Amino acid sequence: MIFANISFFKKIALFLEMPLKRLIFFIYLTTATFALFAQNTSKVLLEANKQFETLGYAKAIELYETALKKPKGATEEEIVKVKLNLAFCYKLVKDYANAERMYRELLTANPILKGEDIKAYQHFAQVLTSNRKFTEANQYWQKFNELQEQDKRGLEFIKLNSNRDALERNAGSYKIEYVGINSSSADFSPVYYKKGLVFVSGRSANSGIRRVFNWDTSVFLDLFYLEDLKAIGNETSGASAIGSSSQKSIQKTPPPSKKLGTDYYTPPTSNDTKTIGRKGSEYITGSKDLDYEENPSISTEKFSKNLNSKYHEGPCAFFHDGSKIIFTRNSEIGGGGIFGQKKNTAITRLKLYSAEFEDNDWRKIKEIPFNSNDYSCGHPTLTIDDKIMYFVSDMPGGYGGTDIWMTRYNKGAWTKPQNLGGTVNTRGNEMFPFIDDRGNLYFSSDFHPGLGDLDIFFIPMNTELGMPTGKVRNLGAPLNSNKDDFGMITDSERQSGYFSSNRKRGGIDDDIYKFTRLGTLYGCRELIVNIYDNETKKPLDRLRFDYEIKGNSLSRESAITSSLGAIKLCLEADNDFTFIIKQNGFQNESVTFSNKEASDFESSKLDIYLKREIVVVDKNKKNKPDETRKQEDNDVLVARRNGNPVSTIFRGIVTAGKDSTAIPGVKIKFINQCTGIAQEMITGSDGSYEFKREIDCDYTLESFKENFGKSSELVAKVEEKRNIINIFRKKTSASNPSSLFDTKLYKVGDVVKLDNIYYDSKSYKIRKDAARELEKLVRTMQKSPNIIIEIRSHTDTRGNALDNLSLSQRRVNEVVDFLIDKGVTRARMRGVGKGESEPVNTCGDGVQCTEAEHQRNRRTEFKILSIERK
Repeated sequence: MIFANISFFKKIALFLEMPLKRLIFFIYLTTATFALFAQNTSKVLLEANKQFETLGYAKAIELYETALKKPKGATEEEIVKVKLNLAFCYKLVKDYANAERMYRELLTANPILKGEDIKAYQHFAQVLTSNRKFTEANQYWQKFNELQEQDKRGLEFIKLNSNRDALERNAGSYKIEYVGINSSSADFSPVYYKKGLVFVSGRSANSGIRRVFNWDTSVFLDLFYLEDLKAIGNETSGASAIGSSSQKSIQKTPPPSKKLGTDYYTPPTSNDTKTIGRKGSEYITGSKDLDYEENPSISTEKFSKNLNSKYHEGPCAFFHDGSKIIFTRNSEIGGGGIFGQKKNTAITRLKLYSAEFEDNDWRKIKEIPFNSNDYSCGHPTLTIDDKIMYFVSDMPGGYGGTDIWMTRYNKGAWTKPQNLGGTVNTRGNEMFPFIDDRGNLYFSSDFHPGLGDLDIFFIPMNTELGMPTGKVRNLGAPLNSNKDDFGMITDSERQSGYFSSNRKRGGIDDDIYKFTRLGTLYGCRELIVNIYDNETKKPLDRLRFDYEIKGNSLSRESAITSSLGAIKLCLEADNDFTFIIKQNGFQNESVTFSNKEASDFESSKLDIYLKREIVVVDKNKKNKPDETRKQEDNDVLVARRNGNPVSTIFRGIVTAGKDSTAIPGVKIKFINQCTGIAQEMITGSDGSYEFKREIDCDYTLESFKENFGKSSELVAKVEEKRNIINIFRKKTSASNPSSLFDTKLYKVGDVVKLDNIYYDSKSYKIRKDAARELEKLVRTMQKSPNIIIEIRSHTDTRGNALDNLSLSQRRVNEVVDFLIDKGVTRARMRGVGKGESEPVNTCGDGVQCTEAEHQRNRRTEFKILSIERK
C-alpha cells in the first residue's frame, strides 16, 4: 500500500494538543480503556489499537472501520472510544470528509464525554471550518466553550467565522505562483542558501531502498537543493542571500502567472470531482481515486550525502555566512520522530543538529545540547546576526502541543531555551517559525483563529530581548487558505518569498509556492463610526464628515452617516487617523483613532458626540437699524426654542444612485410651496448645494441633469412645536437638521445592488427583512417617476445551473409583485432571473471560492433601462 506523503514535521505536532502531563495521562487512560475493550473484541480491534498507539494511523483506520462493522458485544461506551479514535485518525491524515462523517455520527448522538474527550467538539469544529461549513462549526465551538472553562479561544473562532471576509479582502495584493520544483511527494519548508533554495522533500531521488513512515506509509524526508533561483524566474528573492559572495539585489520582472482559481492546481469545489490523491487506503477519501505522478519541471539534487540519513531530515537554517547549518533529524534509534509521544516506545524524538561546511561537504555533525530523549526539538530559524535561534519543541514549560522557543548563541554555546509566551503560543500547535531581516516573526498555528488548518501568522519582535511585542496577525488570503499553510520565508517588507501549502490537492500533498506582493502590505480593518448629538444623545443621520491618516492631508476622504447615524468604514491597517466634523449648528470636532491594536475580523467602534453651537448675541452693537437687530433676535429665539438650533439654511448633496459618488453640474430647483417662488443653482464639484428657506413652509426639491432621471422630493416644514427631526423630512421619513439632504440620481445603464435581499435556502419567498429593503426601491421609483428598470436576481455558481435559473426567476417574480402591490405600475419594470450566468468574480465550476465570494454572487439588483422624457 502506497499512500501520499505528508509533511512529517507538520503532522507530528498535531497529535499533542494538550500539556505533556495531560497527554501522558490521556495515553494511559486510552490504553487502559482498550485493555478492557480487548476482553470483548476481536483480534482486528486489538491490532487497530496497537496501530493507533504506535502512530500507524492509515492502517488503524482500515482496522477500526472493519471492527466497527461487527463490534461483537462491545458496550456503547467502548464503541464511543473507538469512534473517537477513528475520527481523530481521519483528522490526522487530513481526510476531512471522513473525519466529518465520523465526528457527526458520534457527536449528534450526544454522548457523555469527559476530560480530554471533550476536545472532540473542538476537533469537529476545526474539521467543519476546513470543509467551509462555518455556521455549523460555530455551533460546535460554542458547545466546546460550554463544556470546559480553561480555553475560551473558541469565541475568537466564532467571531472570525461570522466575518470571513475580513481575512480575504486583501487577497488582490498578492500573486501566488506554483513552483516547478514540486513533485508528487511532499515538498515544503524552503530556506535561502547561496543563490538558491534548500527544501525538504519526500521524493525518492532514485534511492536504492524504500523507506516509509507508518503514520501514513509515506516515504521518509530528505533535504534537497535548487542551486539557482533564476531557474524559477527570479534572480534574487529580495531577502538576504545566505552564504553568497554577493548581497546585491537584482530586480527582474517575474514571469506571468495565472490567478488562483483559473489554473490546474486549484482544488475542485464540492460540486465537482473527488479530490485527487495517490494510491493508498480504500478507506481514506481520494487516496485511491487516481494514481497521479507529477515530475518536477525544474531539476534539483540531494543537498548533502553526509546530512541526509536513512530516516528523516527536516527544516533547517543556515548561519548567514553559509559556514554552519542547524537542521532537524529524528534520532538514530527507533522508527521515527514525534512531538509529544511518551518515552520508551518505538517512536523516538526529533532533535536539532549542527554541522560545519568543510572540504565541500557538511561535517562535524553534533547534537544541540538542549536536546532530550524526553521531548522533541525542530524547525530552527536564525536572526540576521546569528545571535538568536527560534525553534519548536514540546519540552516541559510550554502552553500546549508544540510551542516556539528561543535560545541565544553566546561564545559558541547555546543558552537555556526560553518560551516565547502566551501571546504567540496557545494550547494548540505553533510551529515552522521564520525570522526576517528586520526581526519580524512568522509562524504557523492551528489554534490562533484562521481560515483552515495551519495558518501563517506574523508578530513584530523586540530584537534586543528576542521576545514578541504587539499583536499576532493572520496574514489572510491568499497566503492562507482553508488547508495547511506554513514554512514561509520572505524579506523585511514582505515583497516576495516562498511558502508551503497542501492547497493544490488538499490532504497530504504539500507543495512550495512563490508569492509576490502587488498591493498594500496590510489590508483594511473595519470601524463603525457613530455620531450623536451630545445633548439629546440621538444619532445624527446623513451627516457628512472627513477623515484622514494622521498628518497626511492628501489621504483625506469624506463619508456620510446612514439614517441611523452610523457608517462602517474599512481603514488601512496599522495607522492613526483623524476625524474632522464641521457641521452647522454644532461646534467643530476633531477626534483621533488608531487601529494598530484593532482586531482583524471584529469591527472596532468609535462614538463621537457633537456639542451644540453656543449662540452669543451682542446687544451693545451700534450702527444697526432697529429692524435688523429685531430680526437677529427673532432668529436667535427660533434657534433657541426647545433647545433646537434650527437653521434657515438648507444644505444637500446629489450623488449617483449606482455608487454614491458626488455629481457636479446638477440643476437644483428649491420651490417654496407657500409662495411658489423658486430658487435655482448648479451643484459644485462635490455635488453640494445650499438655499435659504422659510422654516414654516414646505418645499419641493427638484434635481435635473442631462442623461439622468429627474428627482422630485418633498422637504417638509418645521411643525408647530419646532420639532427638529421634521425639518428635512423626505415625504414620510425624517432626517436630522444638521444632515446633508442626500438626493440620488440615476442614468441609463446604471446597475444598483439592493443590500440585504436574502432568502431562506431554496426558497423564493421574500422575508420580512428583505421587504424593508424593497421599500427603499419603492421610494426610489416614486421620487424618480420617469425611470424604467429591469430587476435582476442572481444565484451563486454552486448547484445545478438549470435549477439556479428557475429559482432566480421565481425570486424576481416575487419582487415585481411586491412593487406592484406598493403602487408601482408593471409597465415601469420587468423581472429577469439570471441564475448563475453573471457572477461578479471568477467563481465558477471547478474553481474554489470563499463563502464571501459566493455571497457576492447571490444578489438582487436593478438596472436603468430607459428614462422617459415628459
